Amino acid sequence: MRSQFVQTSTLILSGLLLAPSIHAESSSGKMQWECKASPSGEWQCGERSLPGRTFSRPTHPEPEAYEPEPDDDAPKVELARNLDWVEQDALTEEQQKTMAPGCCGAYVEPPRDYPESDLDPADAPLRVASETTEVEQENVAHLRGKVQLTQGYRQVRSQNATVDQNTRTVDLDGDVQFREPGLLLTGDHAQINMDTKDVTIDNATYLLHESNVRGTATQMNRRDAVFYIDNATYTTCEPGSNAWQLVSSEVDINPETGIAHAKHVRLEVKDIPIMYAPWLRFPIDDRRASGLLFPSFQFGDENGIDFAQPIYLNLAPNYDATITPRYIQERGPMAEVELRHLSKLTNTVLGGAFLSDDDGGDDDDEEPDVITGDRNYEGEDRWLVSVDHEGGFGKRWSTLVDYTKVSDSDYFRDLDNTTLEVNSQTHLKQVASTSYRLDHWFFNIKGQKFQTLNDDFDRIEQYKQLPRVDANGDYRFGDFVVNLDNQYTYFDHDDDDNLAPTNTYMQDDLGTFVTGERLRLNYSVTWDKQWAWGYFRPTAKVRHLTYNLDDPIMGQNDDSPSVTVPTGVIDAGIYLERDTTWLQGFTQTLEPRVYMVHTKYEDQSDIPDFDTSLMTFSYSQLFRDDRFTGGDRIGDTEQISVGLTSRLIDQNTGVEWLRASFGQIFYLDDRYVTLDPTLNKAFLKALGDPDSLSAAQREVATDMLSDESAYAAEIALRLSENWRAQADLLYDEDDSQLDRGTASLRYNDRNNRLFNVSYRFNRRIPRIVGNEIIDTDIEQADFSTMLPIGRNWSLIAKHNFDLTNSRELETFFGFQYDSCCWRFSLLARRWLDRDDYILLPDEDLEEDDGIFFQIQFKGLAGSGRKVDALLEDGIYGYVPTE
Repeated sequence: MRSQFVQTSTLILSGLLLAPSIHAESSSGKMQWECKASPSGEWQCGERSLPGRTFSRPTHPEPEAYEPEPDDDAPKVELARNLDWVEQDALTEEQQKTMAPGCCGAYVEPPRDYPESDLDPADAPLRVASETTEVEQENVAHLRGKVQLTQGYRQVRSQNATVDQNTRTVDLDGDVQFREPGLLLTGDHAQINMDTKDVTIDNATYLLHESNVRGTATQMNRRDAVFYIDNATYTTCEPGSNAWQLVSSEVDINPETGIAHAKHVRLEVKDIPIMYAPWLRFPIDDRRASGLLFPSFQFGDENGIDFAQPIYLNLAPNYDATITPRYIQERGPMAEVELRHLSKLTNTVLGGAFLSDDDGGDDDDEEPDVITGDRNYEGEDRWLVSVDHEGGFGKRWSTLVDYTKVSDSDYFRDLDNTTLEVNSQTHLKQVASTSYRLDHWFFNIKGQKFQTLNDDFDRIEQYKQLPRVDANGDYRFGDFVVNLDNQYTYFDHDDDDNLAPTNTYMQDDLGTFVTGERLRLNYSVTWDKQWAWGYFRPTAKVRHLTYNLDDPIMGQNDDSPSVTVPTGVIDAGIYLERDTTWLQGFTQTLEPRVYMVHTKYEDQSDIPDFDTSLMTFSYSQLFRDDRFTGGDRIGDTEQISVGLTSRLIDQNTGVEWLRASFGQIFYLDDRYVTLDPTLNKAFLKALGDPDSLSAAQREVATDMLSDESAYAAEIALRLSENWRAQADLLYDEDDSQLDRGTASLRYNDRNNRLFNVSYRFNRRIPRIVGNEIIDTDIEQADFSTMLPIGRNWSLIAKHNFDLTNSRELETFFGFQYDSCCWRFSLLARRWLDRDDYILLPDEDLEEDDGIFFQIQFKGLAGSGRKVDALLEDGIYGYVPTE
């Protein structure tokens, strides 16, 4: 028996499937279809007449969940148009902010605003709507026309459906669409098991909104929340794009673990197969998965083809590893390994690389050894080890290890790294420390040394600090601040016969480096008085140095020298401000500052120099009480520094649009403490003509005996929301020359549209080689840009030029393509190779050329970070897109 409505009807099934009564009207009386479950569980339906007068059915609004279904009534399954893809112009401002880099749109789920949309399907009634409905006694309901099934957050739409109570299944035919939060499935035919919630769809298309993953399949099955796909494709590209896709005979995707497995996989780019794998395991979101990363490839004239294949191992949720076999055509095979561990308290990265029996490279400009006939490092093993560790997050205690060591000083120049997060520097830091912090005290113990990478003739290995212990106290009593800094260090040195000390001052009588202990105490009391209009900070300070040396330094007899020096400082400033009359909405400030220092002279000629150097002079140096950095010198001075800063501040936003500062130091007496033992007080006081000294000593002596410093100035200007300009300079009035200056103009709109141009000049002491005076001034110009030349294409370029010697230092040029689903970079680079033994700038330095290639298939893998690292170092403001 069956009843069919001409008008749209609604079936409401509660729990797994509850059958309501179905009413009909006849001319002879009031009739009703009534169904109930039999003891065997089957439906028993029949028609019976109701007594009483027949009345027309009143019209009244039914509850929203029970209304007949025109398309715009709720609940309904939103029709999937182009897989929920929305073009950029149609996105809201907030949606555009979350749009992936390079995309022209985004996958946007329709809103779920119907009742019970946040319920789990197991806890919600099943609601079914269609244009026509047929119910059979055999517990089968046939739904025709715009069928919609909704149960909690699960929604299904099709042209026709059959609900079978016997088999507990729902069969859907024609334009099937299945929705759950973050998931859209479409197909020709589908079957849903109402008990297990399993789904089977034929000729399916699937979309995972959160990870932007879509694909097709001849058949898709979902069992226990895992998708099993036959003859599948997989891509993160926007609809209609086949820039890349994985094609596989079998794929299973687990959204809960974020991992997919595929068999007989081929990677196609523009429908062209480029790679095959019998089995592949990869992540579908930001979670990690073991497998092959895409290889790194570059070509250079010295190393030839350089190919690396990273292998990623997801060993546990909190630690992983990358193993990278690497082949360098002109040097041989090598391997790189990086291990990473993260816990609630620590973050540790271990790295290593090894190249056995280096073939020496193909450097045409390098002459082989006249005796062996070998090139540099030919036949040698070359290696790198590194440890990067931080510990104690959120705790009073903390630990730190920053250790990098390489086999030779040319390791980074010849081999660099493909996957290791290790930076190349002139000195590789090797530090381990642990610290503990209290409310007023900070305790730290560490060991430190450096590996020097340059091989020039003046190379001196730095001292090791084994150990260094700091205990620093900081108290505040109202306006008074008390600092109690204590430091103990033992300095040791590797006496290398090939690197004999060139500074005889640091030798003992045997010509070896002086070693020993140092205790440094810095105690101070400051009255920190501040008002809204200014501040006044007088400070009384005492500094003490004492040593216990293994041997006295050459020319001295005391192996336990010590010195105590008092210092007085007055730091005062005023804040003045006014509304500008020439620029509406801005406040201009005027901030004069006076800084007076008096430090008594004490002879320090018997004190060694373990870690001290003269600070580079700049505007900030005007307001420091010591001209030395490090712990072995206490500079004497009697000086007054005067500085003036003016700012232009937006009254509405508080943004600083202009800052300009200018100042100078006036010396009331000569200074005599230096790092050169020959330039002692007696010598400087008796010095008549500094021109009789060497160039280096003449500069130091002139500075120590001058009455004033160079003028120091700096300016920072915000030209617009995206434009910035900055400059600083030092001008020597006595010599009427610029000692140092930098200037830069930068544009950054935060969308990787970048433009940078800069200039720097640094006057340095000329170098004498033989009888020739060599200009060592540094004068360089730098230009770099990343310029979009279309929706997805960008031009990248850099040119760094040495104006002093009229030569290129580094130049690269290339392109980058960035779309929704893949990113590609191609870079041609030429750079000047470092040679520490070159003394004359007009001698030929080797130029290296290389071509660097990087590709990233978003949602799958990338080819390393070599190009990104070059761009980050070479283009100010560059941030790689993910």
